[in-house]
Amino acid sequence: MAEETESGASLLARREYARAVPLLKREHEKYPSNPRIRLQYADALAGAGMIEDAVAQYELTAKYYEDNGLTVQAIAVRKKGEKAAEQLKKPQDEAGKSEPLFTRPVPKSPLFEILSEDERAAIVKEMEVESHDEGSVILNEGDPGTSMYIVASGEVKVYTRPANKSGPIYLARLGEGDFFGEVSVLTGKPRTATITASQRTELLRLDKDKLDGVLAKYPGIRKVLDEFYKKRAAHTVEAMIESLKKK
Repeated sequence: MAEETESGASLLARREYARAVPLLKREHEKYPSNPRIRLQYADALAGAGMIEDAVAQYELTAKYYEDNGLTVQAIAVRKKGEKAAEQLKKPQDEAGKSEPLFTRPVPKSPLFEILSEDERAAIVKEMEVESHDEGSVILNEGDPGTSMYIVASGEVKVYTRPANKSGPIYLARLGEGDFFGEVSVLTGKPRTATITASQRTELLRLDKDKLDGVLAKYPGIRKVLDEFYKKRAAHTVEAMIESLKKK
């Protein structure tokens, strides 16, 4: 009886992929235009070793996001598809052509909107998908900063711990398309805040060593990141953090 009440999503969360596949397939057939169900179905297929089917579902999900202007989400899903496809051990050009990670000219993220097409492509190529469950700590205040992140799906919360306070103080909530962590990467300073996932969240992560490689080829990207850093330092979360630490 308990088996009948279990959902595909709950089985997927417990990594019971083979059991999740038929349930999520039925949900997907019932709601074919729901991209989140299709993505869950793709994740279950990949986990169950049904790689070709998973890759096809990842691509269809990415196409849906891309067609609806949700390019950050499309990039994250295509990254998953690429990772799954590696298991097939087929030559990359066997199908005749390789799809680009994204094709829309104006991705819906403040970071991407200012970059040129070549600059965006260079950064996206080096990104990895990182998943976090609700309550997971993504960054700890005071730790060295070795990566910056863009929220592909879900939501994170930002906290700081002022010197004269015993507990953390909530500062902000960041959602899809928002990015964080660039301050430490650019300045070399420790993390200025703790960031946790407030729900199941997927991030696009860009590590500092890979960013440095991109900056060597496209130095204009540093100017864009520096401008964002200055704006944040003057007006947003960074300003709140500095103000609280001085009290």
